[in-house]
Amino acid sequence: MLRIVGRGLNLFRRGASALLLGGALALAAQGPAAAQIDYKGKSIAISIGYGVGGSYYFHAQLFSRHLGRHLPGNPNIIVQSRPGAGGVRMLNEAAVRMTTDGTNLFLPPDTMVVTQLLQPEGLAYDARKFNYIGTVDQQNTFWVLRRSPKASLEGMRADVVFMGSSGKGSTGYMIPALAGPLLGLKIKQVDGYDSSREMILAMERGEIDGTLQAWSVWEQSRPQWFTPDGLATPLIQVGASADPDAPATPLLRDLVTPADRPLASLFDTIGVIGRSLAAPPGTPPAVVELMRESFVAMLKDPEYLAEAKQSKLRILPRTGKQLQDAMQAAFDTSSPEVIQRAKTLMQ
Repeated sequence: MLRIVGRGLNLFRRGASALLLGGALALAAQGPAAAQIDYKGKSIAISIGYGVGGSYYFHAQLFSRHLGRHLPGNPNIIVQSRPGAGGVRMLNEAAVRMTTDGTNLFLPPDTMVVTQLLQPEGLAYDARKFNYIGTVDQQNTFWVLRRSPKASLEGMRADVVFMGSSGKGSTGYMIPALAGPLLGLKIKQVDGYDSSREMILAMERGEIDGTLQAWSVWEQSRPQWFTPDGLATPLIQVGASADPDAPATPLLRDLVTPADRPLASLFDTIGVIGRSLAAPPGTPPAVVELMRESFVAMLKDPEYLAEAKQSKLRILPRTGKQLQDAMQAAFDTSSPEVIQRAKTLMQ
């Protein structure tokens, strides 16, 4: 279901107001150059860095069915899956290979900034150089375990837990790698899964004890797990503030010592990025502004809203300009000392 009730409704209203203002500013900024852009007869590809069946895929599919109606020429939009290294492979391709005329867009992995700060080796991208179109849902990441004696902080300190992920550039890998030493947890990483769907199935089969996904992923795929006698329980959420749909789950930043809080704060951008849309470096400003305006229009479209509700995809938006500024701020405020300590802990 479309989660915009209670506190979530207030957040949606604030986000929607900002999006409306952003759309108005975008329209004013376009001028004659944007008026000449026409995608008639063209196809636009939206890439994701994961396999099919996960939340990135579902949001990309939703974009592909609705964004084209709000672009000049009503282009056909397709979704391309480019899995590998927790989304890093796709980001590297976006940085150096994707065309910059608006016919190539992508959903940036929510760990993009953390990966660049902590694991820069082999990266061709710079998150500050991408052009952000907008965020549809700001999503904290939730650490969920199968119910067992291990399913508590004390349990994870006493016994090894097997955590599934898509690779070293993913939330599922990096958060346990850092939280393990900070909280004294015994973690064994199991990577190589292509999508959240595969990880949740592996957890269901008992191949792994747990994994980390956005709360909307858990609600969409396995809501029955979180009943009092369900299969799993959420232990930790990661973000700058509690998710409005699951406020009772403790934040990682509140579980660590005050001295270690800056380390946990490195992951705050995960919730900010959430499920967003972006364009490659070098995309002309007129194209970026057109895409931002069209994104705003899509989020107000009754057909889009109806399908999002049917697909149980939450809407908690942020403008492209807000996201662009947040990416820059994340780098400006990251202390070299904190980054170095995080790298040491994660080795």
